[in-house]
Amino acid sequence: MLSHLLHRRLIVLFGLAVAVNYPWERVQSLLYVLPGGVEVEWWICVAASVVDGLMVLLIFQISRLMIGQRDWYLRPGARGYAVLLLLGAVISVTVEWIAIYGAHWWAYSPRMPVVPGLNIGLAPLAQMLVLPPLIFTLLAWWHRKMGDTA
Repeated sequence: MLSHLLHRRLIVLFGLAVAVNYPWERVQSLLYVLPGGVEVEWWICVAASVVDGLMVLLIFQISRLMIGQRDWYLRPGARGYAVLLLLGAVISVTVEWIAIYGAHWWAYSPRMPVVPGLNIGLAPLAQMLVLPPLIFTLLAWWHRKMGDTA
């Protein structure tokens, strides 16, 4: 069972992840095309941000296991950042491949820069490489400010 403090930490992490990912989703929505040429509306970006929040929770839990520390994000060091980048890349590539080539949930507009060899969009890959370290930095700030110890 989750401790009260860990539970609170996960709620804050999820909220931060959704809030930080939403503006990115809105901006990059111009780089996608939905089936039938439908425009990506704001509520789709909200839904995508919630999924991003769940992915950040997954990154948190896998990182805890790989690094072996509950509060690894307070002092991530080179190992912590390497784990974040690796997990962000793997998750991004997997989600994009499934959504674009498997499920056909969306497609890239001609404006989307594509990563050669991976054949996925640069924007969603960059999102999962740039935003998780920022989100975990914000979580560490909150942790220290609130005196959150567990």
